[in-house]
Amino acid sequence: MRARRLAGLALLALATIAGIGHWIAQGVPVALPDVSGGKFACVSYAPFREGQSPFQEGIIIPEWQIDEDFAALASNTRCVRTYAVDQGLDKVPEIAARHGLEVLLGVWIGSQADKNMLQMAKAVELANAHPQTVRAIVVGNEVMLRGELPREKLAETIRWVRQRSQVAVTYADVWEFWMRHKPLLDEVDFATIHILPYWEDEPVGIDAAVAHIMDIYRFVEKQMPGVTLLIGETGWPSAGRQREGAVPGRVNQAAFLRDFVSEVSKQGIDYNLIEAFDQPWKRANEGTVGGHWGLYDVGREAKFPLTGPVEELPGWKLWLTGSLLFGLLPLAWATLRREAPGTAAGWATLVLTGAASGTLLTMQARYVVEMSRMPFEWAAGGALWLLSLGAMLVLATALARAVEEKPDSATSRLVDPVRLLALAFVLAMCLGLVFDPRYRDFPASFALLPAVGLALLALLRGLPEAIGDAEVGLALALVPCAIFIAVREGPHNTQALLWCAASLLLALPVLAARLRDRRAALRLQPSGAGTSGH
Repeated sequence: MRARRLAGLALLALATIAGIGHWIAQGVPVALPDVSGGKFACVSYAPFREGQSPFQEGIIIPEWQIDEDFAALASNTRCVRTYAVDQGLDKVPEIAARHGLEVLLGVWIGSQADKNMLQMAKAVELANAHPQTVRAIVVGNEVMLRGELPREKLAETIRWVRQRSQVAVTYADVWEFWMRHKPLLDEVDFATIHILPYWEDEPVGIDAAVAHIMDIYRFVEKQMPGVTLLIGETGWPSAGRQREGAVPGRVNQAAFLRDFVSEVSKQGIDYNLIEAFDQPWKRANEGTVGGHWGLYDVGREAKFPLTGPVEELPGWKLWLTGSLLFGLLPLAWATLRREAPGTAAGWATLVLTGAASGTLLTMQARYVVEMSRMPFEWAAGGALWLLSLGAMLVLATALARAVEEKPDSATSRLVDPVRLLALAFVLAMCLGLVFDPRYRDFPASFALLPAVGLALLALLRGLPEAIGDAEVGLALALVPCAIFIAVREGPHNTQALLWCAASLLLALPVLAARLRDRRAALRLQPSGAGTSGH
C-alpha cells in the first residue's frame, strides 16, 4: 500500500505541475513577423453582435452600429467585403465612404428567385450610386458548394447583374468548385476563390498553411489562364476543434495572418480575409470554431496586434489564479463536512487533487465561455460545470480516505454515481463524434477529471466493487467509439487523442473489474458443475 500511496501522490504532483505549466505557457510571448504596411487589403464584414443573427425575423442593423464598426476597421484595413444588401447592410457603401473604405458588395443568392431579385436589384442600385466606393459586386457566395442553384441559373443571375452594373462583377466559391464550374468564368470580370487550409478535405496545419494557399493559387492560375483572381476568403480560427494537424488558436491565427499577408504582398496577390469580427451566431451551424474567425472578438476588441509578439491567452494570470482558488475547495469541503484527513498524506492528497482538478475546472469554464451563445447553452454548460465541480469534491475526498485507508464517508460514497454519470456523458459525446463529427469539439477537460480521479482511486484501493450492468454496458460501448474516433481523426489531432485517451481511461477500470468478477465466479463453481453424471 505504501508504494501505491507514493505513486498516487507523485502522479497528483505531476498533474499539478502540468496544470500550472499549462497556464504559464499560455502567457509566453511568441515572436511573429509584422504586417507590412500595417493594413490588410480587405476583410469580410458581418455586422451581427452578441444576441444578433441574420436568421432573426425582421432584424435591421442600425447605422450607428455599422459606423462604429467601420471606425474601428479603418485603421486596419482598406476594404470590407459584405454578403448581402438587406438587414441594414444597404447603408454600407455610404458609411464606408465616410471612413475611406472600399466595398466588395455582396449579393446573397439562394434558392428563392424572388428574394434573389430583391438582392440583385438593390446591389446594382447601390453600386451605381457609389462607383467610387464599391469595387465590385459579388453575386453569390458558395452557391455551387451549397447546391442551391443549377449552374445555368446562377450564370443567368450573374449575367443579369453584370448587364446593369457600372462596376466589376464576380462570383465567389471554394476553389475546387471553380474548377468544376469553369463556364461561369464567361459571366464575371474576375474570379473570387476561397482557400481555407483549416477547412480543406485534408486539413493543412499552420506550418504549411500559407505555402498550401500559394500552391493552390498557382494551380488555379494555370487552370484558368488569363483570368484575374481574388482570394476572396482565407483565414484561421482562434478557438474550436482541431482538424488533424490544423489547430485553432490566437497565436496560430496571428501567425497565419501575418505570414499570409507578408507572402501575398511580395507576390502582388489581391486578397480578402475572413473575417472582421467574431460571429457568435455561426456556432449554431459550425460549432465553436465557426464563431471565432474574427480579427476582433465579439466585444470589438482586437485579438492581437499587427506588430510585435503575441500571447495565446493575455489573461492567463487570471485563469491561473482561478485554478488555484478552485483547488482550495476540497479543503474547505472536507473541513465543513467534518471529513478532514487525519494525516499529512491525507492533507497532501486533498491539496494536490484540488490543485490538479482546479486547472481542469478553469479549462472547462473557459470552454463554456467560448462555446456558449444562447441562454440554454450557458445553462447547460453551467450545469455540466457544476456536476464536474461535484465530481472533484467526491473524488478528492475519496482519494484522501483511500490514502489513509479509512472507510468511505458520506461524500466519498458518491463515487459510484459519479462514475455512472461520467460514463454516460462521455459516451454521449463520443456518439456525436462518431456519427456527426465535423463541427463537434473535443472537450477533454470534462472527461479527464473523472477519468484520472477514478483511475487513481483504482490504483490506491483496487478496482471498483459491485460494478453494475449499466456501467459495464456504457464502458463496452465507449471503448470501440474511442478507438474509432482516434483512428479517423488521425495521429496529428492531439485534441482527439487526448479525448479518446481519457475515454478509455474511464472505461477500462470498469471492464477490468467485471473481468475480475467473472473470473472469481468461475473459480467458485464446483469442479463438476455443468458435466454429465454417466
